[in-house]
Amino acid sequence: MKIKNILSALLIILTFLFCISCSKTSNEKNSKKEQIIVSTPPLKWTVEKIAGNDFEVSSIVNQNMNHELFEPKPRDLVTLETSKIFFIYGTLPFEKQIMSSLSDTSKVVNVIDGIDSNLLLKSTHGEDTTEATDPHVWFSLDIMPMIAENIKNKLIAKYPNKKDQFEANYTKFINEISAFKTKIDKDLNSKSNKSFIIYHPALNYFLKDRDLFQIEVEQDGKEPSAKYIQTIIDVARSKNIKTILVQPQFPKHKVCGEYVSNEIKGSKVIPFNVLEENIFENLQKFVNDLN
Repeated sequence: MKIKNILSALLIILTFLFCISCSKTSNEKNSKKEQIIVSTPPLKWTVEKIAGNDFEVSSIVNQNMNHELFEPKPRDLVTLETSKIFFIYGTLPFEKQIMSSLSDTSKVVNVIDGIDSNLLLKSTHGEDTTEATDPHVWFSLDIMPMIAENIKNKLIAKYPNKKDQFEANYTKFINEISAFKTKIDKDLNSKSNKSFIIYHPALNYFLKDRDLFQIEVEQDGKEPSAKYIQTIIDVARSKNIKTILVQPQFPKHKVCGEYVSNEIKGSKVIPFNVLEENIFENLQKFVNDLN
């Protein structure tokens, strides 16, 4: 009788644990989000603004990588083959490399398709800039609403049952862009010194139509000569430039930046990561750091 009671108790416990396990598995299955793949962290942030919380958005490149020299790994291609959508800017070499390797390119969405080419800037760095587009298009607050619209339209076409959600998120984001433009321009106008040195010229889209002066350290994508570095120092002294931006992914940038800074009294070297996800926060930090 005692053994029978023990067996009955064990049966009840096992049944209870089984029910919990089934419930957990069911919940995990129901909570699994649809995956969207993008090329870079800034595009991840932009897509998340439109897609909302119902999707898991992942970037092929992370913010500590060199997006212009990055080469996709086989595992990246495997991930892309199983995804339904792949958002790209279409301006980066690795994006084109992936396009040529995918078996199904219909899932690829170029977010600057249809945008007036006159709004896009020519690249100022690299060996061949005759036809190349400046890849840092995410820093354009004028192009950003068009990119958002392209993303919204593709998501609606792919997930029509979520149209209202995408439309609402898009409208909210457009209002956020407008408000941010107003704030950032007001903050810029309050700055007495709007000049800076930047190792890699990544802010040309943001500089367009704004009263800012930059000195580029790179020369056609190559390391600067000692003579050119001295020219930079001389110009910076004459214009009282105190802000030196370097990309943290490149140790050479920091070394060069610190050398230049040591030659300019009162200057400071500031890390500026072009691949930070939140574009608003990244641009705001840049403006705040102008000195």
